[in-house]
Amino acid sequence: MSSALSPRKRHCGRERGGGEAGIVSALAERPGKGEQTDMWREMLPSARESILSQIRSFEYSQKNAALVSAAALGLGGMLLYWLRSGRKIKTIDMGDGWWGSGERPLKGKEDASIRPFRIETSDKEIEDLHRRLDQFRFTPHVEGAAFHYGFNSSYLRKVVAYWRNQFDWRKQVEELNKYPHFHTTIEGIDIHFIHVKPSYVPHGRAVQPLLMVHGWPGSFYEFYKIIPLLTEPAKHSLNEGDVVFEVICPSIPGYGFSEAPHQREFDSIATARIFHKLMNRLGFKEYYLQGGDWGSRITTNMAQMLPQSVKGLHLNLVFIARQGLGKLIRTVLGAYVPWLVGFSKEDARRFYPFMQKNVYDVLRESGYLHIQATKPDTAGCGLNDSPVGLAAYILEKFSTWTDKSFLYKDDGGLESKYSLDELLTNVMIYWVTSSIVSSMRYYKENFSKDPDLSAHNRVGVYVPTGIAAFPQEIVHVPRVWAKDVYKNIISYSYMPRGGHFAAFEEPRLLAQDIMQFVRKVEQL
Repeated sequence: MSSALSPRKRHCGRERGGGEAGIVSALAERPGKGEQTDMWREMLPSARESILSQIRSFEYSQKNAALVSAAALGLGGMLLYWLRSGRKIKTIDMGDGWWGSGERPLKGKEDASIRPFRIETSDKEIEDLHRRLDQFRFTPHVEGAAFHYGFNSSYLRKVVAYWRNQFDWRKQVEELNKYPHFHTTIEGIDIHFIHVKPSYVPHGRAVQPLLMVHGWPGSFYEFYKIIPLLTEPAKHSLNEGDVVFEVICPSIPGYGFSEAPHQREFDSIATARIFHKLMNRLGFKEYYLQGGDWGSRITTNMAQMLPQSVKGLHLNLVFIARQGLGKLIRTVLGAYVPWLVGFSKEDARRFYPFMQKNVYDVLRESGYLHIQATKPDTAGCGLNDSPVGLAAYILEKFSTWTDKSFLYKDDGGLESKYSLDELLTNVMIYWVTSSIVSSMRYYKENFSKDPDLSAHNRVGVYVPTGIAAFPQEIVHVPRVWAKDVYKNIISYSYMPRGGHFAAFEEPRLLAQDIMQFVRKVEQL
């Protein structure tokens, strides 16, 4: 916004000094000729007295002083409002898209209906799975391998045997169908989601809509244990506050039962837009968001895109690119004087030694990322053809991303946190939908545009934000760094235990943190 006065005009009143002397001097020095000069000399004393009288009158008039004060306050308030509103209106452009096959139909022709959906299976599907499991070719591991080389093949034998002989997919399908499933078509593709409403709402409690978004290699199934805690908190001794949720969990397009995009460049911005459209189609104008992994980026983009629709954003993973000399200096200083750079003692404990936790560990755990961000279809075709390969690829992440120390266990520590039924159900969602390849493409579509996932960090997030920092997460982001992007953090919790798959592993801890966050937002 430009000033009402140009620099030249603003400067004119200052060239000859201020106050009474400056005004008189300006009048006295104006050139005159003949009678005009004599006239000005005769008029000058009376003009001087008149001007001085007006100045004194203005200076000592309480009424005018009050008006000046009010004007100053008004201008200050307008400036403050402009600064604040200018900050808030910097958003990501919502845009539009078409991800169906072929050309987009005429505007308004898309089916906007919300259709009930049930997961089904068949004898043929199960027989095909069993046949492929029976043909599993075992590769012996080296001695002492544990999970250092990836999924331990001896333990994999146990998993395959359980999968083939004990795992009951029909039973798990019924488990999946216990919550209401739906499909709706948005931008040319069918979007799958579950929508769970509270069965009972105590008097005086507000029902808050909450969109929860999963990541890779997870699915909507990750939220099955946390949903009842959020929709029926009283039944689970979580009734301290006055918040009850109805929960919407969509499948990211290309994951599970959401149709895969048929066009290139489907990224987190497109996903954010589609999920906003979904919530609007469900009749919500304002809602809370929660996410981890890709869900964190998608919900962050949603908050950057339509902040007026987002009541609050809760995350259990934060993407912050560490770049620049300033960050490097703070990283070095933080190892010795963490308080000087805004780190807490817990930040320092989780962040250092820096090279081990932020370089070596990340490199070890991110080989898959390079493959999926470059040529996902090559590796994906093998995983889509082999259920054993698919299980090894996915479940290895549920080992070391849950707890880094599980790298040293022969069974990857998997059954200490999850049951094989839970783990294999998530794998089966990828298997029966043939969605592993399209889920892997999501990396290429995002990283090809934004190699370090930092492009959107230039758009601040000003909606109320809560962060649950789990100690076994792949990377730790201190609050002081998170504030570079999330400008309105009202809740930052150092969680006592848990890793990357927070809702799946520690549903009660995550539910409690979401509830305390929303409680704070509702009290603002």
